[in-house]
Order: sequence, then structure tokens, then C-alpha cells
Amino acid sequence: MLLRTLFALLLFTVLGETVVHAVAALAQIIVHRQALAAVETELDAAETAAQRSVADAIAAGASPASPNPQAPSPSPTCVARTQNGCTIFAQAAIAFASPEPSSSASPCPSGSCTAYEQENDAVAEGRIDAELAATATSANGSVLASRTARLSFRTLLVAPYALLSGQTDASVADDGTNPGDDAGAAPDGTAAGTLVDVLYRNRTTGATMPANVWRPQVQNDPGPTPAWAP
Repeated sequence: MLLRTLFALLLFTVLGETVVHAVAALAQIIVHRQALAAVETELDAAETAAQRSVADAIAAGASPASPNPQAPSPSPTCVARTQNGCTIFAQAAIAFASPEPSSSASPCPSGSCTAYEQENDAVAEGRIDAELAATATSANGSVLASRTARLSFRTLLVAPYALLSGQTDASVADDGTNPGDDAGAAPDGTAAGTLVDVLYRNRTTGATMPANVWRPQVQNDPGPTPAWAP
């Protein structure tokens, strides 16, 4: 009888420990998923904020060639809360940098990787890059997940002032097969292309004449994207 009792106690102890470990593992999975969802949401919000910052700078009078936008300061947001307080904080940082075309830059696999910028004074098209870095942290500051992305914006002197033209992140293999920046692509067959076409129109007669001033730009290799974690 005593042996049976001891065996039952041992069995219940093992089962109890198993349940505790299973509950802890499930809790970790839930936290991990919440952290991943949080950084993805932060990246989406940061992309919108970056585009708005560039557009606001140009609308306020900055040159599209060097708008020098002011990135909003990162602000932690509570994305998961229990009765004991916030368990997951998330935030994203934005850093702007103007691309620097170089004569020694390696071109993309095809000629379509050359972007044509509209240099007419009425448009003054340019480019600006932004790097986004989103993190999700626990209440004690431990990093639960992080994601990064690099964006390229077309900048224009006319509304909407900033347009997303390219994006890279660690979800795309850095194998050199990306087609490049299609913003500023010339018409190809039935495809209209993405060039900004400028025409001068005679107010009296309605006659038009082309006023395009194209500046070709070979796209630079953006370099390897920092790895995600975890």
C-alpha cells in the first residue's frame, strides 16, 4: 500500500512538472508571436511616417534633391499588457540618407535598373533612402524580436512630394537577382512606364511641346540587409 502511495505521488509530481513546463512553453510561444506581430506593425507605421516626413519637408520648401527631413523620435508603445503591467514594448527608429551614385557602382543584372529622374525645374525629381529598425522588448528591456528594412523614395517638387520606389529587408535573399528600382522606368511595349512626363502647353492655342529633362542614374548596390532576430 505504501509503495502504491509513493508511486502515485511520484506520478502526480512528474505530471505536474510536465504541465508546468508545457504552460511555460506555450506562454513563450505566445509572447514570441506577439513580439513578431508588434515589430511588423511598427515597420508599417514607420514606413508611413518616413514618407510623410519627406513629403512635409518638401511641401515646406525643401529641395527634393536634399530635403533633409526630420525623422520622428522613437517612442515605445505598450503592445501587450497583463494585470501586472505592460509585458511587451515596441518602437521603430527611422534614419534618412541621400543615395550617393557612383561611377563605379555595380549595375543591376539588366539595363532596366537605370532610373531616369525628371530634372525639369517644375519637378526636380530626386531620391532619398531611409533605414527602419523596429524592436520589441520585454518589461526588463530584453529584446524579444527585431526587424529592419531599407526604403527608397522618389522625391518631387509637386504633390504627393514623396513616393515609395523600392524596399529591401531580410525576407528577400541578397542574391543579386532583384530587378532594381522601377521608378523612372521608360515605357516598354504596352507598359506605360513610371516616368514623370512634362509638357508645356500654349494657353492660347492649346498646343503642347515636350519639356522633359532626363537624368539617368545607375542604381547602387544597397549592401546586405542586417539580419532579423530572432
